[in-house]
This record gives sequence, structure tokens and C-alpha cells, in this order.
Amino acid sequence: MKPKLLLCLALVLSGGFVLCHADETNTITATNLSVETNGFLVFEVERVSWHNDGSEIKQKFKVPLTEEFLSNFKHLPNQNSSGTGFCCSGGDGGTQFMWWIRKTADNRWSINMWGEGLETIDGITVSSRNPKSSQSLVIKRLEDLDMSYMLSYLNKFDGINISFTAKYVAAKDIDADGSIPTAPVQKADRSILFKGDDLKNYPLEVSCLFQEG
Repeated sequence: MKPKLLLCLALVLSGGFVLCHADETNTITATNLSVETNGFLVFEVERVSWHNDGSEIKQKFKVPLTEEFLSNFKHLPNQNSSGTGFCCSGGDGGTQFMWWIRKTADNRWSINMWGEGLETIDGITVSSRNPKSSQSLVIKRLEDLDMSYMLSYLNKFDGINISFTAKYVAAKDIDADGSIPTAPVQKADRSILFKGDDLKNYPLEVSCLFQEG
């Protein structure tokens, strides 16, 4: 089954893609784009079937933490607004995930992560034992980011585990595990911040964008 894209608060990701890469000077380069970063948000989704010796899906994608990216967190929350938030969402088979980050009133980082969905195992559609799983985290520095959750699906003696992780990786370490594609990112006005890599040949569909609450 082709993964279905979970849109962040029903906003549609649009626009084309330009191939990007991280070079030895820790600069993200692409057509008409050259930005420096000290680190990245790195996301990974892994799908493992109990009856299969290996992982069916193991995919990573990254978002560079450039000055321009961080400058898009323009508003702190108040009694009338939740402030500027950034979310990445996507899907793996019948399972969908969403990751949301915003600054708090005291300039810390508040992060929420969700996962839910249905999977087909031996022809039977089943839900996770915890259909809606979530994690919450508040940190002072993005360098402290390291969070994950797992959803488990069971049909008698067969099952599927799907895990989603998000962590900070320093620019000097980003190539340690091989090349990681850059996710396309939109600003709150739906203009392109990073065109990102072409993800159409990857199993996951991904949407990353800023939004004003």
C-alpha cells in the first residue's frame, strides 16, 4: 500500500524539489541556495515485521537548523495564541506520525510527537494496541533533543513494530551513517524555506512547515 501523507492541520505541501546535499564544510547547497548550519533535526522511521528477518522500511530525513530556519519562530505563545510552531508529518503504510515544536513563553522548546494508524497483517486490518501514542518533551537547547515512540500491531502470532525517532545531530557528525535526504520545508506564508531533496523514490511521504497558532 502506498503511504498516505498526513497533512499538518490540513495544510497542503506544494512546490517542486531541488536536490540538496551536505558538503565537507557543513553547508547545505542546491540551486540558488547556500546556507550554513551547526546542526540538524534528524528523523527516522523503522518498520519491522515479526515474520521477516529484516526491516521492511528504515528511512531517515533531516532539517538543517540554519539561522534562517530558527528566525521563523517569530512569536511566543500568549493567552490568545499558541505562537509559531513547526511540524513534520508523514506516513508509513497505514501508520501516520506528526512531530510539533514551538518555543515556550520562557524561551525553552516544547515538543510533541504523535503516532496512530492501521496495518494489514496476513490479510487482517488491525489497530495498534495503543492506537494513539504520544510523547512530550520540554528542553532548553535543541542539542538536547532525543525522543522516540513505538507502535505495535498484533494479529495472533504475527505482528509489526513501527518506531519513530527525532534527535539533534551536529553538522560534523551528519555523514557518519551515510547520506540523509533533506526534507522540503515551507514557511508560515507557504513560501519555500528549503526545497529539499526529491523524496518521491523514498517509501515515506513527508510534509514539514511552519504555522502560526
